[in-house]
Amino acid sequence: MIYIILIFSFLFEAAFTNIVNNYSFLTPLFLITSLSILYPYFKNNKFNFVIVSIICGLFYDVGLTNSPFINTISFGICSGLIILGYNYMNYNIVNSNFINIIVICIYRIVSYLLLCIIDFVKFNEMSLLEGIYNSLLVNVVYGIIIFIIVSLIAKIFNIKRVE
Repeated sequence: MIYIILIFSFLFEAAFTNIVNNYSFLTPLFLITSLSILYPYFKNNKFNFVIVSIICGLFYDVGLTNSPFINTISFGICSGLIILGYNYMNYNIVNSNFINIIVICIYRIVSYLLLCIIDFVKFNEMSLLEGIYNSLLVNVVYGIIIFIIVSLIAKIFNIKRVE
């Protein structure tokens, strides 16, 4: 179930990006959102989750952004943040989306700072804030939908998660 949802999220993000203009206020980050919702289903295997997150970041780099290793590093950092968040919070729709919001903000900050370090963009606070708030709306809605779908699938097929 985990990998099917991750593949779906990657493909849906690619399609959504092509449909919605790049300068829109709806910037998808569906793959990282899915990771933040799916972590409890990794059966408390933190190492496996980090590896899957880094591989997702690598696919994200190659398939969607064409920026080598920026997202690989960002996804790796965000996976640690997701693990940390679920150490302190229970798995429910509110907490999962709170973690999702934090992860989206940190992802945007880390990616932007890495792009500034390699001198791809010049630092601009407004550009960073715009990138963050453009990502929040569509990804929180997607997080709620994925949470509900994953919970229903887990209930139907009796898939347990670690709390």
